[in-house]
Amino acid sequence: MKLKILTLFFLVTATMLGSCSKDNNEEPSYEYTYKLTGPGTLQVEVQYTPTMTDPNLTEIPDDLTYEEQVTPPWQKTVKLHKNIVGVGFSASVSEGIPGASYTISILGKEAKILETTNFTLDEHGDGSALLNYYRNRP
Repeated sequence: MKLKILTLFFLVTATMLGSCSKDNNEEPSYEYTYKLTGPGTLQVEVQYTPTMTDPNLTEIPDDLTYEEQVTPPWQKTVKLHKNIVGVGFSASVSEGIPGASYTISILGKEAKILETTNFTLDEHGDGSALLNYYRNRP
């Protein structure tokens, strides 16, 4: 299941990259904040669309960090060039406490919730969730 979520995350991220323009590197960008809440007793693996402000990028470069092991509560703010029309955020727990609940969210300006979901760990202590948010192009 984790492999399916990772594969889906990368496919969605790859399709989110809009057409690129070389006209002006000073074009507007967008900020998003990823937020994870839940029991802070163990590590959660998170993956997200990282900061990308170069209008010439067509895929996520290998040198950018987009996967981390974190302890809730956690949040991270990223900045994206206007040509990138969507973001993805996922979280997964393995061998956690069965029944524990987590919430992941993608926030916009002024902490406005753009997408959010909850997941509860199964009887083996495993669980995961994936969010995608697409903005309308100007």
